[in-house]
Amino acid sequence: MRWITEKNRHYQIIVVCALVLSCQLLNAQSGLVFGLTGHHLVTVNVENGELTPLHKLEGLPANVELRNLVYIAKDQAFYTTMNFRSNPSLLRIRATGDWEIVGVLQMTGSIPYFCEALTYDPGKDQLLVSASLDGAIPQDKKSEAILIVDRQTARCELAATIRQNPSPDDFDEIAVFEGRLFGMDGVPHMSTTYIYPFNLDHLDGRELFAGTKQNIPYFTMDDVVVIGHLLYFPDAKTQGWYFFDLRGRRWYELGKVHGPASLGRIKLTGLAYLPLSQA
Repeated sequence: MRWITEKNRHYQIIVVCALVLSCQLLNAQSGLVFGLTGHHLVTVNVENGELTPLHKLEGLPANVELRNLVYIAKDQAFYTTMNFRSNPSLLRIRATGDWEIVGVLQMTGSIPYFCEALTYDPGKDQLLVSASLDGAIPQDKKSEAILIVDRQTARCELAATIRQNPSPDDFDEIAVFEGRLFGMDGVPHMSTTYIYPFNLDHLDGRELFAGTKQNIPYFTMDDVVVIGHLLYFPDAKTQGWYFFDLRGRRWYELGKVHGPASLGRIKLTGLAYLPLSQA
């Protein structure tokens, strides 16, 4: 009976969100975009960057920043990372706003130096995180590794590394699109963000080399989300709201990320897409 009740609550929230955002056109697909700003779970209007409060995640430590957001339909849950630069942990968030810590990310007994990006490969049912395993390197700020994360324990295994010079040599953000893993590497001194794809079947522990790549201006990205063939992202410094056409290979500015005063200082650090067909 509790399972039925929880499922009904989940469905009611989705229906309410669908009504709130019924006027949006999400690339000719019916769905919702959720986000994280501070400790708030919000919905995001992709046409103009407007945020609508949904839940405040009660009980989180005051100074903790959540980074990244992924929704996995089979789990009926969102996933995010906490303390991304110190003992990074995996959190599970329900549509009701309830949350729990799955655990600290660990690989063969060691903790990644930090983690930057999170995405989901539905084909292999794998949660992927980009992280640094080079904690011994002073001032290391590059997530050179892709790890597969166990959603029940937060234990990780190595999927791939990227080692090359010059850039791109870092996974600042990652996203799955049409059977490929797209990495993004922002290089501020070159005023460039590289966008480069890899075959998902090559995430077998090997070392990767970014061959074919595109570049757009430098943006300070905290997360990205793919809807159809469009990659949406905010810029943390300017609050600009953008998308990159993964097929047309062009980027566009849509407006500014904004929302009501009840959200406090807005910094959109997580984005996730939920097709209504998965609700």
